[in-house]
Amino acid sequence: MSVTAFDAIQDALEQGAGLGFEMKPGFTTHWPMGSEALIALGRPDLVHDWAAQFIARHKHFERPAPVKPIDVADEADWRSALGDFDRVGDWLVAFERELAERPWREVLVEWWPRFVFGCSAGLTHALIRTMHAVRSLDRTGDDATDMQRSELAMALAYWAGRYVEQPAPHELHGERTLHEVLAALPRIDPDNRIGLRDKGFFLHMPEIDRWGETVASLAPPADVQEAFSDLTLAFVQAQLAHPDLFPIPQVHATTAPAAMRVMLDYLPEELHVPSFVSAYQACAALTTTFMQPNTDEVRAEPAQELPTPTPEQLVERAVEHADMHSIKVTEACLREYARRPDPRYLQLPQRIIDTMPPFFRGGHARAKQTA
Repeated sequence: MSVTAFDAIQDALEQGAGLGFEMKPGFTTHWPMGSEALIALGRPDLVHDWAAQFIARHKHFERPAPVKPIDVADEADWRSALGDFDRVGDWLVAFERELAERPWREVLVEWWPRFVFGCSAGLTHALIRTMHAVRSLDRTGDDATDMQRSELAMALAYWAGRYVEQPAPHELHGERTLHEVLAALPRIDPDNRIGLRDKGFFLHMPEIDRWGETVASLAPPADVQEAFSDLTLAFVQAQLAHPDLFPIPQVHATTAPAAMRVMLDYLPEELHVPSFVSAYQACAALTTTFMQPNTDEVRAEPAQELPTPTPEQLVERAVEHADMHSIKVTEACLREYARRPDPRYLQLPQRIIDTMPPFFRGGHARAKQTA
């Protein structure tokens, strides 16, 4: 009997029920995101084994206990808890209550403008987890379950608990292209010994001279959908320009804006440009933090010497490789490729699959048998 998307996500959510937001020593958990991405890639049959292995392999922190209730109707009260991870348990209780009492779309639209400029939260994973939770709810429709709503509550609570804004204006006022901004973007001194986890919190960003004014010098988008394609492709190329760099932190400059684009379908039009600006700022912060500049970052054309799989080959390789980031970046890049068929969207996941060790030693047995 075939496994449906609904069965697969319910199975994954049941397996992860009760797990905390982060894995030891302090990185975001990926089991709900990877599970939903496998479903989006057309492989719900792989979800049970993949989620089980992921959960068994990674030790998770417990969910923080609530400290005191958050009054979501009192802006001063909820703002005082924003960005305070000690209050994430309070945020979870608040969002579980909100989602039990009101339609999830209504809750999402109310909180989106409050959270959007903090989309860097948890190295952008809060945004990405929200997208996967929303897409799952939308796929299920009227039959959405309490576990699916609870997963959205987890994503939004994580966003609130790890909330951090980038030090740039909320509006663009310049005339530069993305390539011009990338070339001018300040970078962290390579001798700066900020730890990897601390880099993901972005607390160093206000100390970087000229960062906000450089980022704000981008020309405002004339067409938001085209601007998102420009954005994802620019940062795919920037990552391809650094073949020797550990790929995982910077890959979120692809998966985060791709996730933000998905969210436009659930938001009123007046929130589309702010969502683009926030995603762009997060991409710029990732590049400032994790990359030193080189001229290939702003290369206009794809490198012909890089191997370019077909979309079908890429899916097969990603599910065989089964690393959480390989799955997620493949699914994101295939969505972007469908809108703008540039081979770099296929080359980047291929690069990451070639670089990272596979999740299952010897490959994924079920993927081999059924792909």
